[in-house]
Amino acid sequence: MKKRERKERKRSISLGIVLFLMVGALSGCAKNAEQGEKNVVQDEKQETEAKETKGSEEVREITDMAGRTVKVPAEIDSVFSPKPTSAIYLYTLVPDKLLGWNYELNDIEKSVILDEYETLPNFGMGDSINYEAVIAEEPEIALNVGTINDAFISECDALSDSLGIPVVAVDGDLMAAPEAYRFMGDVLGAEEEAEKLAAYAEETFEDIAEMNVPEEEKIRIYYGNGEDSLETAPAGSEHAQIIDMIHAVNVADLEIGDGSRVQISAEQLLAWDPDVIVVNGEPKADMSGSSAADAILNNPDYASLKAVQEQKVYGTPNAPFSWVDRPISVNRLVGVRWLSGLIYPEYLNYDVDEEVCEFFKLFYHVDLTEKQLEQIYNGEITQSEHF
Repeated sequence: MKKRERKERKRSISLGIVLFLMVGALSGCAKNAEQGEKNVVQDEKQETEAKETKGSEEVREITDMAGRTVKVPAEIDSVFSPKPTSAIYLYTLVPDKLLGWNYELNDIEKSVILDEYETLPNFGMGDSINYEAVIAEEPEIALNVGTINDAFISECDALSDSLGIPVVAVDGDLMAAPEAYRFMGDVLGAEEEAEKLAAYAEETFEDIAEMNVPEEEKIRIYYGNGEDSLETAPAGSEHAQIIDMIHAVNVADLEIGDGSRVQISAEQLLAWDPDVIVVNGEPKADMSGSSAADAILNNPDYASLKAVQEQKVYGTPNAPFSWVDRPISVNRLVGVRWLSGLIYPEYLNYDVDEEVCEFFKLFYHVDLTEKQLEQIYNGEITQSEHF
């Protein structure tokens, strides 16, 4: 009897120990579960706070040059340009952020554009923009350079809707170049480089303003485009802007059409009889400015022109882009230097060659040799002679 009691007592003690251990384990699990829930809640809270902090650091609100309020990333690595004017601004300031070009670069353009950028994709422009291709590349913003007006603002808004990214408007007027560069430098995190380009533009405008050309000595210029050089930019149009800037007289005092360029006849050119003729050629037909100038000089129909008789017919340098027009971007800054030196050498307070070389170094990222400079002036550049 006593033996059975001892066995039952031992069994009771064992059961008690087991129950105690089970209760302890369950209690521990409950505490661990509760702590786990607390940790999950805390982690979610920290993650949410981190996202909010990250978001506030990555996005900022700016006012672009059209007065539009735009939210852009604080750090921008890739920018889409919807037109050549924008692409040139981007290439000169931040080539590593340029998403691509708007057409296939020709051999003259490729001769100067750095190797790593001449092969960037062509996304098209205007109605031919490949929106799907742009969206697939995931640029942070688009930069649109143009004439600030209601139509341009609507264009920027529509582009933003199509791409699903912020579109930043920049004033494309040449005289606004210093302000435009400083604005873009702030948006794109390139303030130091932007200041160098802005300063060059400002100095260019100051040098031109100091040219005191007497009214009676102002040169009458005809500026021609196209294969026959009979498409011209009227006085006051943005395509003829640098002619007005350098104190010359644009003989094409015509009403400005919708396209800012007008077609004239050979008879009209003969009637104007300009002192100097500057021609751009036709890039689409691979016709250089120098070739267009030779065509006029050797055309018997133009033999009576004063500019032809005095051999003052000049082709616009066009490496990598035309120095006078097409496109109407900051490529024209160097054209201001060149054209003013061409027609008013006695009124200059600077050396044209030095300023052209400085422009190429700052804006196109290349150091010109004397031979290369001469080739550019004479329109003798090809891709085989890459800078």
